[in-house]
Amino acid sequence: MRARGWIAAVLVGAALVGGPQLWAPVLGRLNLLLMKLGLLAFGGGFTLIPLIQQEVVGRLGWLSTREFIDGIALGQVTPGPIMITATFVGYRIAGVVGAIASTLAVFFPSFLVLVATVPHFDRIKRLRTVQWMIRGVLAGFIGLLVFVLWQFGQASLVDWKTWGLAAAAFIALWRKVDLLVIVGVAALLSILIF
Repeated sequence: MRARGWIAAVLVGAALVGGPQLWAPVLGRLNLLLMKLGLLAFGGGFTLIPLIQQEVVGRLGWLSTREFIDGIALGQVTPGPIMITATFVGYRIAGVVGAIASTLAVFFPSFLVLVATVPHFDRIKRLRTVQWMIRGVLAGFIGLLVFVLWQFGQASLVDWKTWGLAAAAFIALWRKVDLLVIVGVAALLSILIF
């Protein structure tokens, strides 16, 4: 990336963090947080779930576990459901403007890394240290995902009906049933039995 591109990137980053400070300081904090997390999201959107959950639910208390789970469930009907979680959190914090700003903030660091590394990708991916680092980071994220799964289970699996739906969804995924069918049937069954 040329010098002008880096200057533009710095200005966009500063606008995402500094701009909201004037009218919604919490949104500025959220955008900075999402930019940091977006930079650490090795392995895709699933790695963001435990990171966002730990920060906005556990540390900062901006959302409850139930609200966070609802945001993830709502994201299942959109493209890029996991990354849309950042959009949901932004919306809960600062409405539509927060949703837009948070979405930009979570994607911005990955975009910069992509633009900066694409010309060197073939050389970088062959480095052993990079391969080891990625394996280690992904192993750590698996631990984080298991922890979040445990927390979500405590909040969601409250009776035999919810356990039954979870087991049925697991079996359906294992048998490679289309995800939209699983979500649709789960929604319909939820209406009928709850």
